[in-house]
Order: sequence, then C-alpha cells, then structure tokens
Amino acid sequence: MQYENLRPLLKELRFNGMLAHLDESMALSEIKKMTAIELVQHLLEVEAAHRQTRSLVYRLTLARLPQVKSLEHFDWSNTPIQQEKFSSLSNCQFIEQKQNLLLIGGSGTGKSHIALALAHKALTDSFKVKFYLFSDLARQLLQAKENRYEQSFMERLKRFHLLVIDELGYLPIDQQAGALLFELFSKLYETTSLIITTHLTFDEWAPLFGNAKASKAIIDRITHHCVILETGNKSWRLKEGSMTH
Repeated sequence: MQYENLRPLLKELRFNGMLAHLDESMALSEIKKMTAIELVQHLLEVEAAHRQTRSLVYRLTLARLPQVKSLEHFDWSNTPIQQEKFSSLSNCQFIEQKQNLLLIGGSGTGKSHIALALAHKALTDSFKVKFYLFSDLARQLLQAKENRYEQSFMERLKRFHLLVIDELGYLPIDQQAGALLFELFSKLYETTSLIITTHLTFDEWAPLFGNAKASKAIIDRITHHCVILETGNKSWRLKEGSMTH
C-alpha cells in the first residue's frame, strides 16, 4: 500500500488515532473520492476524537466515581427540587463560577445520585473531578499529616475543578481530621468547586469540626458562593422496596 510509509511517522508523532484508523480512513477516502484537503481534515478529526476519548477515560479513572449516574434517570416526581433549577447546574456554570453545591436531605432521597450525575457531566465537559466519601477524605488527610505531606496533598486537590464530598456526617471522624478539613476547605475557597451531600442541618455540623466556631467558619466559606438544595426526607429506596412487595 502506498501509504504504509506513513505508519512510522504517525507513531513517532504519537498520532495514535490516525494510526489505529489509517486503513479504514484511506479506504473511505477512495470510496468518497476525497480531495487531499478532505482526507487531511478527516484524519485530524479522527485523531481529535481519539484524544478526547482517551482524555475522558483518564479523567474518569482519576475521578473514581463509585457509579455513573445521569439526571435523565432521576425521579423528579419524588423530590421537592424543581427540575428547572438544574439548568445552570447541568451546564456546569457553577464550576466555571467557582460556586459550590450543597445537597441536604434524608437517606435515599437522591443526593448522591444528583452529585454523581453532575460530576459525570462535568467530566464529559472536560473538567477535572475527584470524588471522596467524607470519612475517607478525613482519613486520607490524617494519613497525609502523619507522613508529613498534608500540604502537598491539599495542593493536589486544588488542581481539580470540582471536588465531590459525599455523606458528610454519616460516620464520625477524628477531631484532628476536623482541623485538617477546615484547612482544606479554606484552601479550596474560590478556587475549586465543591458538591457536598449531607443529612445534617447546619446546627449539627459542630461536632464534626471540634467546636461551633470552626463549624461556623467552614459553613461560611462553603455557603458564600453556593447553591443549597434540599432533597426532602422521602426515601427512594423505601419507595422502591415497598413496590416490590
């Protein structure tokens, strides 16, 4: 084939998308009688699509979402949240504006579903996202402190556009972890957006962070540029369970 000498050049230039689809692209160019410019454009489009896919796979791996969720599969009839409120959230404007999202509600009311759906949408829109259970984040901060790399750990988290912190308050945390979380939230303030899910009211945050003063300071930072949504107390899981009996 006349184009075989292109393979080592594509490999050297790391045009892996073009390389993987070279035979297919050349066959298509003959069928469609492409001009040289049309063929070049086609090959570049193939390469761009390949890189976008690889980039998304990399961001998904880095994010470590426990599940992939979508807003299309969310039961809006079973929540006090108005669907219209999600127009600016689902297009990720809140991330661009360095705003936070706080989802408050009972267990099984869809908080995590919404958080994961928005996180996945952000990933497909090329934002860098990281997911943590609140208790796991507290534990990792403590480990970083014990091994004297807590500052570099926090700096790494600042590189993400969105940090999802799920289930704040479901499990108790070490008091020293509360101080580290206070420092982390201070560093992320107006640099990285947060999505936080919790069943606690603001009055119940104090035990997590050691005292009312620290709790108030954290709440002030999180809610300064923040959308707060209440998902209610009607559990999806209880509803689904009752339907199976």
